Amino acid sequence: MIAVDLGKTGCRLRASGPDGRTREGAGPGAVGLAAADGVQQVCRAVDAAARDAGLGAADRAEVLVVGLVGYHAASARRDQLGQRLLRRWASQVVLTGDVATTHVGALGGRPGAVVAAGTGAVALAVDDAGRSAVRDGWGFLLGDDGSGYAVGRDGLRAALLHVEGRPGGSAALAGRARDRYGDLASLPSVVHSAAHPSRLVAGFVPDVVAAAREGDGVSAGILEEAGRALARTGLAARAAVDAALPLCLAGGLVGAGAPLTTSFAQAVGGEVVAPRGGALDGAVRLGEMVRAGEVPAYLQDLLSVHGDGGAGPVSLTGDLDELSTEGVRLDLMDLEERGTEAVLRELWSAEATVVPALLELVPHVAPVVDAVVERLRRGGRMFYVGAGTPARLAFVDASELPPTYGTDRSLVVALPAGGTESFLAAKEGAEDDRAAGRSVVEDAGVGADDVVVGLTASGRTPFVVAALQEAGRRGALTVSFAGNRDAEVSRWAQHALEVETGPEVISGSTRLKAGTAQKLFLNALSTTTMVGLGKTYGPYMVDMQASNDKLRERAVRMVRQVTGCPRARAEQALEEAGWHTKTALLMVLQDLGAGRAREALHRAEGSVREALRVMDGEERP
Repeated sequence: MIAVDLGKTGCRLRASGPDGRTREGAGPGAVGLAAADGVQQVCRAVDAAARDAGLGAADRAEVLVVGLVGYHAASARRDQLGQRLLRRWASQVVLTGDVATTHVGALGGRPGAVVAAGTGAVALAVDDAGRSAVRDGWGFLLGDDGSGYAVGRDGLRAALLHVEGRPGGSAALAGRARDRYGDLASLPSVVHSAAHPSRLVAGFVPDVVAAAREGDGVSAGILEEAGRALARTGLAARAAVDAALPLCLAGGLVGAGAPLTTSFAQAVGGEVVAPRGGALDGAVRLGEMVRAGEVPAYLQDLLSVHGDGGAGPVSLTGDLDELSTEGVRLDLMDLEERGTEAVLRELWSAEATVVPALLELVPHVAPVVDAVVERLRRGGRMFYVGAGTPARLAFVDASELPPTYGTDRSLVVALPAGGTESFLAAKEGAEDDRAAGRSVVEDAGVGADDVVVGLTASGRTPFVVAALQEAGRRGALTVSFAGNRDAEVSRWAQHALEVETGPEVISGSTRLKAGTAQKLFLNALSTTTMVGLGKTYGPYMVDMQASNDKLRERAVRMVRQVTGCPRARAEQALEEAGWHTKTALLMVLQDLGAGRAREALHRAEGSVREALRVMDGEERP
């Protein structure tokens, strides 16, 4: 069984196997099922937490329970989400709201009223006859009184009031806000431009709690008012069903303690039941009930149950309309009615999200580069395999390496779907040809010392998948780079790299953000590989082919800048070295003839810096 608690700020997962072993994982949260890409958000969050728990494609559960934010506001999307999760993770999927799992966890599956207070705030009251009422949960813009967002917002307002010298300000909160967010003058713009303002603002709650414990009266007042607001929400839900129901305060804000919990109890004016467990415990309990066929009648209307008869697992990226790169940005439905400047801003703002996503891959790409350098040093080659835009970008990268770094044209080669003709004219149908994918690898004579890099925005291109399968069968080092999570190509690569670029400004036009990510990846892969092979000296491309006037002038400039010699000496050395910049550099730096400089480079495997190290320890005639 797999149980999931999915909120706005995080996702937690607990899996239990037939051997009784329990595994837990965590990952990022999701804005909610009601968001435009809500289904994709939920699936990404569940997959990330599952990976963190060490679950893979073979770990298919009997029952998956997900308590998620936005469940009640997006009933039309539940079936789509249920079907996707069925194909990936379980034979039976149970969906419900995070407030329902909080309710079950807090009360152990008994009737009652529970206020779930985390980033948001909502109350659920259920009696034993199945009558239920939900109050608040309207989101941070319209409601969620007493929530973590409300506490964080009021704390930050108190910090800003102190800066302005107005009543209600708090010096303690101002100091903590500076420590967390920096210059408070820019705080409003930071909050308003945040991708998820509620998460960012709720992140200030620990500071408010800490300031209250240190005696700050303003902070204590904020927490007291939050407790009273949560009490009003809980009492309203309970009154709508049965005023005699037990009332419980649960969720992350319970950890704030007094004065929030004290003021909640005082406002309720009666006994407050302590929570037995949290939302994840509630998801586990629901799974046990479903598996045993013992779901109480009063809970059944709060659940959405999906079953597929035990069909095998299917990749989440199997259907194009489920890929994030095929998503639609509903905020751009009026794009053609906007001015040209506005369209340009949308395009470049979207592109600006690519680099931060790639930076997160650095720890995963670095070992790839080291492995590629090792293979190429012992005589291997690197092949780029792709279709459409990735193939054309691969061709550009591969074709520019010989003049820039003096490499043989056979060292890095692009193998496109549809052949070289596809560089000039798109041959979109070629991407589905699995046989051709196998053939290009066979025809290139790929062997154990070689590297094959598969490039695909969707992560499922049949041509690329087949090429990686064949390359792996031949013992080559295989690398994949995809624009979606849980990509099919990742299953067939020793080094699977995924950077989720998300919906394009023009839906499905993956030559935009996805193409940018591929180009930047190729630039980085080939450049760092060339650095590792000794093709550079500092920032200088000292192995370039000085094949025209511009490049010869660049070679002269490099020799002069690195050595500090006059122009005449640089030109003389380059002429004697046959316009090989590396050789000329060593000639000038070490006062050598061309032949001796070439020998030193050969011993140093082509590295100027290593040659200098070796020669510094030698006597020179």
